[in-house]
Amino acid sequence: MIIIKDLCKQYDGKMVLDGFCCEWQAYDTICLMGKSGQGKTTLLRILAGLEQADSGIIQGMQHKKISMVFQENRLLEGFTVWENLYCVCQNTAQKNAILPILEKMGISGWAKKPVDILSGGMQRRVAIARALLVDFDVLLMDEPFQGLDVHTKQHIIQIIQDMTKDKLVCMSTHHKEEALKMHGKVIEMTKNSIYDI
Repeated sequence: MIIIKDLCKQYDGKMVLDGFCCEWQAYDTICLMGKSGQGKTTLLRILAGLEQADSGIIQGMQHKKISMVFQENRLLEGFTVWENLYCVCQNTAQKNAILPILEKMGISGWAKKPVDILSGGMQRRVAIARALLVDFDVLLMDEPFQGLDVHTKQHIIQIIQDMTKDKLVCMSTHHKEEALKMHGKVIEMTKNSIYDI
């Protein structure tokens, strides 16, 4: 179980997280919703260890292997799709999984192409494939489906669900339909409350 108690974070005197509290099971899918500036990205970055909270407690994340899809694709420009995935591989099994996961994403035909020439939606799929390729206990995703059309989005959501069974998934989104399709528990950041959908 992941327990978050009284988490606070401010930037330049502006409180972004103010006493945030929540409890998640290790296999939950959590969907953070709320307007921009309500702390969704900040919470994800704190969970990923990229930021430090000003105060508060997070229990249960110790020794967890974390993978993340950022708002930006953060791909290696000038390198191929395959090379962008290869660079995160730590063993032979992951290297052998590169083409299969690209096939699932529908972009295996672009494996030897530089990511620079891909459309925004295709680059997004590469970023998601990279995050799913590594070994993880927790998958953090910051607005992961931006730039994807409705059909592609549904396909990618199904892939994520298939590959994250018994994993904790925490994603931010502005779109309730994405949360509904992910079958997640919604946290409305503006109200700091949680309810099942």
